Amino acid sequence: MDLEILESLPDALVIADDGGTILFVNSSGEALFGYPRADLVGRPIEVLLPARYRVMHQVHRASYQAAPRRRPMGLGLDLSGLRRDGTEFPAEISLSPIQVDGKPCTIAAVRDVAERRKTEERARLWRKAQEEVRERDEFLSIASHELRTPITALQLQLQLLQKAATRLQGAAPQLLDPKLRALERQTRRLSLLVNELLDVSRMRLGRIEVRLEEADLAEVAREAASHIEADIGRSGSQLAYDLVPAPARFDRLRIEQVVGNLLVNAGKFGEGKPVRLRVWPDGAFVFLEVSDQGIGIAPEHQARVFERFQRAVPAQHFGGLGLGLYVARQIVEAHGGTIDVASEAGAGATFTVRLPKDPPPPQPVQEVGEADPAVH
Repeated sequence: MDLEILESLPDALVIADDGGTILFVNSSGEALFGYPRADLVGRPIEVLLPARYRVMHQVHRASYQAAPRRRPMGLGLDLSGLRRDGTEFPAEISLSPIQVDGKPCTIAAVRDVAERRKTEERARLWRKAQEEVRERDEFLSIASHELRTPITALQLQLQLLQKAATRLQGAAPQLLDPKLRALERQTRRLSLLVNELLDVSRMRLGRIEVRLEEADLAEVAREAASHIEADIGRSGSQLAYDLVPAPARFDRLRIEQVVGNLLVNAGKFGEGKPVRLRVWPDGAFVFLEVSDQGIGIAPEHQARVFERFQRAVPAQHFGGLGLGLYVARQIVEAHGGTIDVASEAGAGATFTVRLPKDPPPPQPVQEVGEADPAVH
């Protein structure tokens, strides 16, 4: 057999006779195991294996020699190789029977699969993480649905109590009304939080739907603001309107949600200063703008305020889940629109929503920014 041809092959190649004595090692084998070939020729092949594998290898070698056959890479021995410096590496080994000078021998091709194992492990961990995320989102979706039922019942009971209170005489309404209003505010806040969690789980699972209808963005914005204006007033801010009729096609309930999220955000961070709500049409688009004169957002934080559970200020200073702007962006983008922020720290913030008057057919909202394991 012409052994010189084996020098051009990329795999580490080791030839041993039936007694396990090394007869030949190619240059790739020298590089892999760290031995000059002169130091290996004449030594038992088990020197290239960790001690714990050597007895087992001798048994397998005897079994193989009793019925020599080709064992392809990946289907043969799956062991660890041992370098000259004592370090181990995961190895795949294929075996083939050959004749050297008329004597039966075995040629072993050896590959260091450490990098491949690392890649496979990263892929396995990625799949596991994705599955855990999916299970978490399924849980959030189910939990949010379950929580909505008692909240709806609680809201109904509060409405009945409010109606009963108006029929009472004397001082009872003055005693009950403040408490009922406080309960109603807290129930509404809890309902908003649950709806945010439900929306996030739907978005990650690609299940949120947008139902387009003809509507006036100015009217929808005023209606949405009417539910929040009192809360903004309690924060010390006053809500100013600048609404120009702006007919378009959009999901009325979803855009009300966007307006509500932006106004709640402005009231929270507005530091008791005026909040302004604007709507106007311009060409093929309609625009909605919410601005405040509060603490503002530093430039380095402006992109991440639209991400899930992100905020530009410490969570302990301001409430909420850090989902309002994320949900708003997903809804706006599902309409084929954009949402942007212009702000400076200490100088307030202006959020601008641009919606096409005639958006493309709605598509399920997909999670943005998902990492691809192939790029890591």
